[in-house]
Amino acid sequence: MSPDHAFAVVAYGESPFLSACLRSLTAQTSPSRIVVATSTPNSLIEGLARAHAARLEVNPLREGIGQDWNFALEAADADLVTLAHQDDIYHPGFAQASLEALDRAEADLCFTGYQQIDDDGRPASSKISRVQHLIEALALGGASQTGRARMSAFLAFGKPLPCSSVTLDRRRLPHFRFSQAYASNLDWDAWLRLLEAGARFARSPERLVGRRRNALTETSRLIRDGRRQAEDLEMFRRLWPRPFSDLIAAAYRLGY
Repeated sequence: MSPDHAFAVVAYGESPFLSACLRSLTAQTSPSRIVVATSTPNSLIEGLARAHAARLEVNPLREGIGQDWNFALEAADADLVTLAHQDDIYHPGFAQASLEALDRAEADLCFTGYQQIDDDGRPASSKISRVQHLIEALALGGASQTGRARMSAFLAFGKPLPCSSVTLDRRRLPHFRFSQAYASNLDWDAWLRLLEAGARFARSPERLVGRRRNALTETSRLIRDGRRQAEDLEMFRRLWPRPFSDLIAAAYRLGY
């Protein structure tokens, strides 16, 4: 059991995939503590946390996803924290690869590759995942070293770096918080702010996270209600001059 790393699982409602997520965390080759953080406590979440020997932390506030993620970071009470999403699963080597990459690069945070999966956990593909993988391939290739120029290119053309694949070193980033101004792009905003502040990113390029995308996920809901599109346009306008920013946003939207 590593005392330095914890998975903080952000749980909400009654996800049919939370059990698979927790099973994948208990199967890590480098065992880590597991904390389930929720602002919607219910018998499903409580029972699954208990069954997987995970500590349950209840957020008394319901102020949106940013507040939920920040609460989970604090609740993990660990030097190294991965915010695990309840719909995702983790390959057994995720924790070990992430911790080794952090140590090797003496970085502030580390990320791995991901693979979209279907409801049964099998590899899948969609327009948006193909766009994100293309951005990753063009900007980073197979490199494990990610200098500022590579990361800037990686983050300039879309949102290819999901929070669930990232492990943060809270000793190096003690004051880091996600912005509560976003519902969809709070992770994209966070990586840009950290990059601008000089944070060092490490990478393990293997696809070690399985990410679900279906009508039940928060991403799909944000696309349906238009919040994702509005936030993407805001981010591209932050990164690029008009009208080029609007053209990139329009092209990116075709991948939803």
